[in-house]
Amino acid sequence: MLGRLILAGGLAGLLAAPAAGASLSITELLEHGEQYHQQPVSVVGEAADVATQIGPRNRPFYTFVLKDRQGSVTVIMQGKPELSNGDAVMVHGVFIKSRKAGRTTITNRIEATVVRQLHDIKEPLVG
Repeated sequence: MLGRLILAGGLAGLLAAPAAGASLSITELLEHGEQYHQQPVSVVGEAADVATQIGPRNRPFYTFVLKDRQGSVTVIMQGKPELSNGDAVMVHGVFIKSRKAGRTTITNRIEATVVRQLHDIKEPLVG
């Protein structure tokens, strides 16, 4: 019975999470960055400055800027990009408001687990 209570409590916590299943605007993400720091988020925008790099152990990764009319965030994803500059995309990953990495500070970045092109959008992105 205790196992069922723990499981039910865990599920309730997931359902109450601020980013559970909801897509955020880039503006909302940046305005409430502390709330979303190290939390899973989903954001829609336009890809720009797509760049492929080689990381440790010769594993490829890519970065790009995800932007809308009001702002932008940097996205990093493992693998090779299946998108181009100007593509409308949905990004899901963990948002980093600010974190030290050696001598640099990473700010406003999504460490993506999913990057999906949105081919059927007929209206401009609203943000």
